[in-house]
Amino acid sequence: MQPQLPAHIGYPVVAIGDLHGRVEWLDKLVAKLRRRPEWPHTKLVFLGDLVDRHFEVRALVSRVLELLAEKPGSTCVAGNHDLALVRAAGLDGTPSAEWAQRYGRNYDHQWTFRSYLGRTPDFLPAGKWEHELQELKAAMPAEHRAFLAGLPWVAEAEGHVFLHNGLSPELDCPAAVQLECLHRKLWDRAVVSPRFGTETDRLFHPEYPVWLGADKRLSANPLPLPGKVQVSGHVQVPAPDANRVRIRIDTSGGVTEPLTACVLTGPNAEPVFVFSNE
Repeated sequence: MQPQLPAHIGYPVVAIGDLHGRVEWLDKLVAKLRRRPEWPHTKLVFLGDLVDRHFEVRALVSRVLELLAEKPGSTCVAGNHDLALVRAAGLDGTPSAEWAQRYGRNYDHQWTFRSYLGRTPDFLPAGKWEHELQELKAAMPAEHRAFLAGLPWVAEAEGHVFLHNGLSPELDCPAAVQLECLHRKLWDRAVVSPRFGTETDRLFHPEYPVWLGADKRLSANPLPLPGKVQVSGHVQVPAPDANRVRIRIDTSGGVTEPLTACVLTGPNAEPVFVFSNE
């Protein structure tokens, strides 16, 4: 049975960076985490991008579901790759024509197709790509479809916020309002008010929130959220990168080890990093 994904979690928390089908790296990382004293009481937070870039996406999603079931109170937030698949294939309802084009053009989707369908998709003749997306949806276990479609956009602990990218200084609404929009999955120009003349204003996409990846600059320089540190992935970094505003832990990008976990024992605790290959 699919676990209920909470919006608020307690400590100790272990955040795990972008996975992109790398179930073998996750298994190595979890084996190390199990030896830590925090493990019996740990809550897990996966930072999104479960799909694409590797042929073991199906096994990876299954493993994440197993770990969430093992650790009640744990969660997983949506990444831009997860959002792209959900919207393009209509895992949450009617497929988006815009996301179908974007997913086919900009994402390493062929690996997800290979994982669930055993083959790469075709784009021709006209209309074939949309049919292929529906074939992919039909091949996915119902539990996987429901899980990916239902991923929250954010999770909170007392001193930390977990999201795929970061809050934006180019929206004319404060960090607390952006956080509430994330909880409500609300991305509406009239509510978030992109500041006139900014990149967010010029490139605003009504189906692609900047917080999930549309503005990569937010990984390094998010709008500060008073009282909380933002823990994110999305942009691959050579090593974990932490300051008083944010912690970035996507050291693999699904391409190269290590996969990184960030251990947080309390709201003011210094982060401890655990790596899959050390």
